[in-house]
Amino acid sequence: MQKSDVEQIRAFENRLVRAQATEVVELPWGFALLQHDFPDSYSHNRIVVPADAPAANILSTADEVLGRAGRGYRYVSVVDDALGHELKPDFVAAGFEHEPLVTMIYSGPEPEPPANQVQAVSFEIMRPAIIRDWRVEMPDATDDVLRQLADRTTLYASGAEVTLLATFDGAEIAARADLYVDRANSIAQLENLFTHPSFRSRGYGTSLVREALSRSQHAGCQLSFLEADLGEWPQQWYGQLGYVAARRTHDFTRSA
Repeated sequence: MQKSDVEQIRAFENRLVRAQATEVVELPWGFALLQHDFPDSYSHNRIVVPADAPAANILSTADEVLGRAGRGYRYVSVVDDALGHELKPDFVAAGFEHEPLVTMIYSGPEPEPPANQVQAVSFEIMRPAIIRDWRVEMPDATDDVLRQLADRTTLYASGAEVTLLATFDGAEIAARADLYVDRANSIAQLENLFTHPSFRSRGYGTSLVREALSRSQHAGCQLSFLEADLGEWPQQWYGQLGYVAARRTHDFTRSA
């Protein structure tokens, strides 16, 4: 029986995140991810909830597993939309911030060629731009946290074929994105797209999306997707580029 697009995406995500973990703790209703080399990377140290479970059980498990690992924060990803809405009141009452996300699948025509040149670059070339961009997003973060947020990029290749894409303005990276490809399962994900504020509204982001779609097709991928914050302007922008909403998920975060 052929899997639906959403089922294929969920399987791809599970393979990708598990491959990057130092430790995976299996739970009756999900699993916990721990990455001991990057303890400040929330996405690598979290609880993933794909099945129904009481909020109290999830919260206590997050305290036990993440607390035992020395993580001061709590991060829980709920895969099912209805369950996310059901859990929201209890998580908010426990001090968590709620972030609804939308998975978008490309369903547009053959992508146009990028208007700006896009290059595949090494991590060594990309690393300073990643740190620079995170400093924009998290101006109060320590140098060690920014280092971890950049260097965790080296983990991605453990779960997929990774291409780091960049557009340049002179000698400086203006915009960047990651492309994850799973040729065996014909699926690709565009992730971590960011245009530095100094270079926005010049078409750099659109060029990255088009280049990523072209590379995905050339790799034989029949399914290309990305994640966006629900209701925020990037979701509408991706829609204009040919992506359509396929599912909703929910992230709950309580900072240290």
